[in-house]
Amino acid sequence: MILWFVRPSALNHIALLFLQHDLPFDRHEFLTIHLFRATQHLASARHFTAVYLVVHGLIKAFLVTALWFDALWAYPTTMIVFGLFSAYQLFRFTHTHSIALIIITFFDLLIIYLTWREYRDEKSQRSQASPEPQV
Repeated sequence: MILWFVRPSALNHIALLFLQHDLPFDRHEFLTIHLFRATQHLASARHFTAVYLVVHGLIKAFLVTALWFDALWAYPTTMIVFGLFSAYQLFRFTHTHSIALIIITFFDLLIIYLTWREYRDEKSQRSQASPEPQV
């Protein structure tokens, strides 16, 4: 949300302040170059990034709340939604080459895996807890 209120020039200025000690010595340093480019990309897509992160967070908060209340429908829905976010983030990565998108995607894929395991366990527990109909 803070991205909405911070000017792009301020982001670049902050990045330069942190990187000024590295820039004179080695202009080809991997971290320095990528951090500065990230602030430039972020500045150019500031509104999109802010809106995307807010929507991303709200949807995930809703799904996590549903999971917390053991809504069985929330497990497959969470896996599908996180999968769609991951696919979109990888698509955006092909255009922006933002390392942050890869990190977010990694965590989304981890959540998909953990949700799948929990869903499998939850279905197993519910099937064992429900009494078998007697014939």
